[in-house]
Amino acid sequence: MSLALQELLLCCRGLENEKATERKKEVDRFRRLIRSPDTVEELDRTSGCKASKGSKQLTWDAVFRFLQKFLQKETELLKSGKANVSATTQANRQKKMQEISSLMKYFIRCANQRGPKLKCAELLSHVVEVLQNQFSCGAYGEDYSSILLKDVLSVRKYWCEMSQQQWHSLLELYCGLFNRRSKSINRVQVSRILYTVVWGCCVQTEGLSHTLFNFFLKALSNTREERQLMVLENLVSAVNVFLRSVLLSCRREGVCSGRGGPMRPSSALKDELVKFFQLQICVHHPKGAKTLETGAHAEDWVRWQGQLCALYDALVSEISQIGSRGKYATGSRHIAVKENLIELTADVCHQLFSQSTHVQEVTSSVCRDTQRDSPQSCKRRRIEQPLTNWEGIRSKLQPHHSDFDIIPWLQVAAALISRYPWILPVDELVPLLGLLCQLQGEQQRRGERGPYVLRCLRELALCHATGSSNASAHTAELARLWARVWALALRGVGSAQTGTLSLELLRTIVQESLEPVDREFWKVFSGAVCKPSLVGALSLAQALLKCSIPKSVHSRDVISGVLMETGGEPPTLRDSVISWLLMNEHNEETEENCRPHLIITRDFPLNLIPRILVSLTLKDSRAGLTFLMGSLKPESFSSQSSPLTEAKDTLGEVESLFLQFSFDDTPPSTKVTADGDGVYSEKPQFTVIPALRSKLELSLLSVAEQLFNCYSPDSSNTPHECVLRCASLLTGVLAAYVCMGLLTEEEACRSPLFLKAKALVQEFSHYLSTAKSRLAENDTITSIQSVMLLCSDSISRREKDDKVSTISRILFMKTLPVRLLNDLCDISKLLLSNSSKKDHTVMENDPMDEDQVDTSRNQTDNQEEIDLFEDGDETHLSTSRPCQSNDEACDSKFSTGTKSALSEEHLSRQDLAFLSVLGFLSLCGSSELNGGFSFKPLDTQRKLLKLLDLTDFSQMLHLHMYLSLLKKLPAEVSSLDPEEFDTLLRPLADVCSLYRQDQEVCAAVLRSLLPSIRCLGRTPPVSEQDDDLAHIKGTLLTVVSGFCILGKSGKCTSAVRVALMQCLLALLEVDPRCKWATLTLRDEELPVSVVLSAHLADPHHHVCMLAALSVESLFLKNGPEGKMMLPMKNQQTAFENIYLKAQEGMSGQKSCPSEDLPDETFNRRATLLISVSMVISCSPVCEKQALFALFQSYKENSIDEQLINKVLRGVSRSLGYRDSKSLIHSHLYYLVAEWLNQKQSDSRYTLQSVPYTLLGFCSLDEFYRSSYHVLIPHLVFLNDFEEVKSIGNHLAQDWKQLLADCFPKIMVNILPHFALAGQDTHVAQQRDKAHRVYDILKDSNFLGKQQIDSLICNNLADIVVELLMTLHETAGGASADSGDLQKFTGELDPAPNPPFFSSYVVKATLDYLSKCHSANHKSLVTILSKTPMSIQRILIAICQKAAETTNAYERHRILMMYHLFVSLLLREVKDGLGGAWAFVLRDIIYTLIHHINSRSCPQDEVSSRSLSLCCELLSLVCQTAVEYCDDALESHLQVIVATLTAQVTEQSAISQQVLRLLRFLVIENLENSMLRKSIPLLEPFPDRPNFRELRAAQHALKYSSGAFSLRQEIEHFLSVTSCDSLPLAPLEGLKDLKRQLHSHKQQIGQLLKECHADPASCILVKLVLNLLQLCKIAANHPGGGDILKAVGRCLGELGPVDLSSIALHHGKDQLYARAAHMFQDVPLQWIFIILNCMDNALTHHSITVRQAAGVCLKDILATQSGLDFGEMYKSKRDPLLAYLNPFRSAKRREPIMTMEVSSESRDRLDGSDLWLVTPGGHKDWLKNLCMALLDSGGVRNEALLLTRPLCEVH
Repeated sequence: MSLALQELLLCCRGLENEKATERKKEVDRFRRLIRSPDTVEELDRTSGCKASKGSKQLTWDAVFRFLQKFLQKETELLKSGKANVSATTQANRQKKMQEISSLMKYFIRCANQRGPKLKCAELLSHVVEVLQNQFSCGAYGEDYSSILLKDVLSVRKYWCEMSQQQWHSLLELYCGLFNRRSKSINRVQVSRILYTVVWGCCVQTEGLSHTLFNFFLKALSNTREERQLMVLENLVSAVNVFLRSVLLSCRREGVCSGRGGPMRPSSALKDELVKFFQLQICVHHPKGAKTLETGAHAEDWVRWQGQLCALYDALVSEISQIGSRGKYATGSRHIAVKENLIELTADVCHQLFSQSTHVQEVTSSVCRDTQRDSPQSCKRRRIEQPLTNWEGIRSKLQPHHSDFDIIPWLQVAAALISRYPWILPVDELVPLLGLLCQLQGEQQRRGERGPYVLRCLRELALCHATGSSNASAHTAELARLWARVWALALRGVGSAQTGTLSLELLRTIVQESLEPVDREFWKVFSGAVCKPSLVGALSLAQALLKCSIPKSVHSRDVISGVLMETGGEPPTLRDSVISWLLMNEHNEETEENCRPHLIITRDFPLNLIPRILVSLTLKDSRAGLTFLMGSLKPESFSSQSSPLTEAKDTLGEVESLFLQFSFDDTPPSTKVTADGDGVYSEKPQFTVIPALRSKLELSLLSVAEQLFNCYSPDSSNTPHECVLRCASLLTGVLAAYVCMGLLTEEEACRSPLFLKAKALVQEFSHYLSTAKSRLAENDTITSIQSVMLLCSDSISRREKDDKVSTISRILFMKTLPVRLLNDLCDISKLLLSNSSKKDHTVMENDPMDEDQVDTSRNQTDNQEEIDLFEDGDETHLSTSRPCQSNDEACDSKFSTGTKSALSEEHLSRQDLAFLSVLGFLSLCGSSELNGGFSFKPLDTQRKLLKLLDLTDFSQMLHLHMYLSLLKKLPAEVSSLDPEEFDTLLRPLADVCSLYRQDQEVCAAVLRSLLPSIRCLGRTPPVSEQDDDLAHIKGTLLTVVSGFCILGKSGKCTSAVRVALMQCLLALLEVDPRCKWATLTLRDEELPVSVVLSAHLADPHHHVCMLAALSVESLFLKNGPEGKMMLPMKNQQTAFENIYLKAQEGMSGQKSCPSEDLPDETFNRRATLLISVSMVISCSPVCEKQALFALFQSYKENSIDEQLINKVLRGVSRSLGYRDSKSLIHSHLYYLVAEWLNQKQSDSRYTLQSVPYTLLGFCSLDEFYRSSYHVLIPHLVFLNDFEEVKSIGNHLAQDWKQLLADCFPKIMVNILPHFALAGQDTHVAQQRDKAHRVYDILKDSNFLGKQQIDSLICNNLADIVVELLMTLHETAGGASADSGDLQKFTGELDPAPNPPFFSSYVVKATLDYLSKCHSANHKSLVTILSKTPMSIQRILIAICQKAAETTNAYERHRILMMYHLFVSLLLREVKDGLGGAWAFVLRDIIYTLIHHINSRSCPQDEVSSRSLSLCCELLSLVCQTAVEYCDDALESHLQVIVATLTAQVTEQSAISQQVLRLLRFLVIENLENSMLRKSIPLLEPFPDRPNFRELRAAQHALKYSSGAFSLRQEIEHFLSVTSCDSLPLAPLEGLKDLKRQLHSHKQQIGQLLKECHADPASCILVKLVLNLLQLCKIAANHPGGGDILKAVGRCLGELGPVDLSSIALHHGKDQLYARAAHMFQDVPLQWIFIILNCMDNALTHHSITVRQAAGVCLKDILATQSGLDFGEMYKSKRDPLLAYLNPFRSAKRREPIMTMEVSSESRDRLDGSDLWLVTPGGHKDWLKNLCMALLDSGGVRNEALLLTRPLCEVH
């Protein structure tokens, strides 16, 4: 032991001397020794040496123990002294106490001055022990509180080492001190410590919510007794910190804390109170929700409404006081109210505006909590609400008010409209706009109100746009007012005060199309009205996006005058705008080239200026800028983030989660969607104006040249940022040209602009070379930081989908010389080394100075103005060194406690500059490895990774550096090599070990791992890399596993577990099947998917929320074409884990304290429901199970019915169901079967206990009545006839009749089991059960054998339909005869409702039915053909099922049924199908055509299979038709070929299948005369390689008799049969016609002569009529633009044909002409027309229309007139009756009796409403008119009356 330590040891032992005088001498000696550098050095050495731990060396901790004993001894002596002593003695005692505590404080600060040397646990234990003792607390409480605050809680190492129990002890101690109002400790100090401890508890621990809720409720209720505002400020700050940390988990308890409110608060307290009330609004009314139904919540609504009213009064009073204070203030004063106060006022107004009354009565108990009441206020009282509507707002905005009165309310109005645009009624729009317009007009004369008026007008413009559809009644007045606003805004553009806001308002008006852009607006951008700015550029961009730029802004007279004066062309507007943008700032008097151009002295993000400049050089500037903007909108360029907006975003996320987990719809979105400006998905052709392009390039070169002239690397006269902005401008323009296809990237790199940009960057690199030697200068550091941030912005990848930004980034990086990167690497190394040296310097401050300040503090205890933190104490914010000032003093409150290790306050300017350099180098190093840059990204990576060799992670800068490298080096555009990856991750374990107790750092480290994990997903699976990658994966998995273990053991807070969740999700994204993503947790290895599911039972609700919302990743993976489903086994396992863990969370709530039970119950239920609902939404495989889990949760977990209904509504919407009832009904059979299946293990699951209310039924009877057809068949199969009888009793019906009604479904539950083969135990049991039930049914006491046979005969078609509905073909099924359907199955096809069987069983059952039905062993189709209507019924029933479903898998299964039945029909087409063959073939063709045309785009896997199935079936139909019915395809060939042609694309998986079918129809069957005649009349095939052979065959047939003249070509074009359902089919024909017109120009003249001679029969007139008709059809089609262009080109080739108006009149309807030609009798003509219309309806895409047409046809053909028509029409050679054969009946229908016509029906014809056609409602108008005519009694014709079913739907 050294001499210094021996002397100190003797001194410490002397402190234990029994004599007071000796102890006093030793105290003085101790102070001297402990200050000695030699002693301090030795103690530091022994305390830091691990070997000294077990030795008897004197350490800081040993000395501390001596001091503790000394304090204890002195305390005992003081305690044993007499109580009644003189004042002098008492004063001496006080002095003695202060000396003792001062010594302790002095020692602690000496020990910890160079970093924490004392053990946290021992130091904290001593402090708490002293403060817990009543005497010692009174004696030393003040100083010990100071020690705690400044020497414990402000040291990050201690902060992190404190256990949860220690935090809780501290909290309990200071909550008690605060409540007891201890006089021994300054109350302000107690409140500050309390704030710090609450903060620490919230950051470092969990589980204190209820304790703190109780404390804060009590503390806030006593605020009126508090005299010191600093105490209240700290208290409310603590409340806010606490509430923010627990909001998500304790919403219901959080709403209880909205109590209290002090009078006359200070400014800082006001800010905290505003934050508090904003939190309360967030909790009570997320996203502005007002009612329980929309997500609002309050424990006591009356109380809360009263508090809102009182808060509103206080806010109005505060705003008024601000105004009144401003009136009498001297000098300049900021009039505006703080933004947070305004937003709170807007939120409160929004809640109160909808109140039906302006006065509310509340009890005095409500009022007492919010304002000071008189003793007489115990009665009910009225709270006046003078301003709870827009009329009140307008009264505050009257022009006669002063600026001090009007500006705050302008702010409130703007905030209210901005946040809640739907709150402004349409009727209020005009008066409010008129008032604002009046204020705007007076702004030049009336002070400072102008900017606020403009802001309010801008928000009103956005609001008007969102609700413009409702403002049609005020259109004229609004237009007049907006025109006035527009004119005034244009006038204000030149004003320094309002110029920017006027431009912003103008941009919004243009954006929302409230006023057309006029010449005055364009003049702003073509002269000296204003200089280029970001707002000006955005306004210009918006105008260019909205309208075409005019040639000039001057009138013709002005232009003529200019021409006469100058003798040359005046500049165009484009020239002027380009000149304006590239304006030079110097004027004529100043020396030229002294300043850079204005455009490069300001920031314009995202290449905004290059986009505008390039678009101006294009002929179509609007289309050009639209293309260059891509998905960006002008508002994307002006988004700025700030701490305030980040805080709002955080609260916004909390509100969204509240609504998500209460399953409430959010209020209408405030986001305004721009109107239909198209975003080009493909690169269009643009035409550039060469002169303008040349001028632009010369201007840009001039800008660069001038910058060269005025820039010097060694001078700061011209900012270095200008060089980078100029280079970015030049590369941005080149990038825009490359993006548009006007330049290649190689050409751009050789252009003068690029070379100039390269030269500029070269100049800039000279500056960096010289800066290396000047790093000690502040100006140099500031400049480096600024230019590096600008460089990083130029090459950032934040807009990944923006082509211009991507190309500009690459071009900019190509300008960077190697030297620049090398210099930056050197600078970064120097800055890092300098920082390390600086960190190891020791600050030699004498703690005595601090101590002397402390000793005098007791004199100021009662003065609240004194800030107790301004006493010179240094706070230790790092683990290794004292805190250094970051150039500015922090706010006293927020310097309480320790700063996060990640806080930038630890960093100096040099550190920040280093990080900016590091960020830029990281972006360069993570770029494309083969990007063609002058530097090698790999070299940059390696140089950056070498910095890790210099790191000491106890230093904050080094930690920041490592986290930055983790985030940026594993980039999205390239993958790290394994060697570099390994180097990057090598320090990870050390960092995690060092900071494992620092929760904020742990969370940051986990978030920083996300890029590395995602990088693994992009690394190609090369076999030689597997070993290296395995090590990298192992490193990452080890870290994640470690945090999982810490989380399970309770050593991680929820913030860390949230970050851990993000890592787990990222691992699942890169390894969805968990092949390597397996975590080692203690002794078990678990896949990441299982660990993720386990977080559903996490103790913290936020973690559970994220886990529940992430459930989708357990079922879906990211594929090249979007989301893809995981294998069925993975999905089933995932669902079981999810449901198990969610239920585990539900059972865990029972053990929580009763106070937390409401929140815990709601949270656990929400987690369960959201998890299950996510499964339903994303997994068709588990959809039924998850839906049943919801039903089971309703029963088992007593979940509120309303909540489950909300879940069901949301899920049904996401799946495309009409409503939740439709969703449940589609799975009802499964749900009932599964429910009754649970009865075996739980007798409570009876039919009566089915939660029918979830189905929307009010009673059990209603449920039975609606669902008995589902219930009874299953009950019959279960042999539960008692329940069947019970249903009959409930419905008051004979149960046997119910059996008969459900007979088809009953048979389907029984008969297929007879056909099941195999000796499997389950199959045998089911077969035995089916036999047993069937035997019971045959019993005479039930249905009986005779009735069963009769029911089978009468319901055969229905039984066939129900049997087909049981089809479920599994992938790889082992059925002996699964047939053609096997190739259309998929592994993930979900099982349908039970029962379900394979196609083999279904066909066997159909054969069984046919044998039962016919003794002659006829096939089922033969039996059905006896009544052809039954075939139609089966086909239409299958189609109806397909139309009703929204599930792609179910639709595919129904198509497989259709395929199965149609295959059976096609086998017997040769026999005629009872005369229905023509109808059947056509019906099948059109059904398949409609399905193909209704395909989704892009297609998923199941849709592709469905399309393939349709094509194969269509091929089978065509082959059958060609083989047996040679004339059947003639009239349908055009539709078939046109539909199939559209399917042949590069992406289509069925292209080859389609081409085979087309070849079969066009090439392989030319011997078929009907096809041979029809093929030339088809539309030409596309001129693409795939169709070359088909085009050749068609061409050969078309010109088989020789070449055509132009007349013949036109006649051929007109003869091609067009199809209204395929409006885009004529496109190729139009292209071919255009070529013919172009090549036969000389023949057009001859045709024109014929046109003049006989216009009515002229071929050109017919052609023009036909082209116009094509336009008419295509105009309303989404893709009709190509047709319109093609027609335009054809008309262009024809030229200006002189056509008389008479010639263009449309000819008569062909159908009416045919009817008149064929029949003389008018009624027969009507029948003919009606039947043709019905026949067309039979091929309609809507199944409802086809059904109605079938009903009408059956009725009409059975009438006498229908029968007569059929007899007469037999002789006509027309296929109409062949198609209608199934609907004909030999039986005559009874004539319609004269129906009674009501007077209302007759009067309806006279009503004006019937004859008014609303825009876009022509079809509905026709339908209503037809119905009115039929109901009026005026229609007598029987056939017309029978058309009513069709009129109702079509």
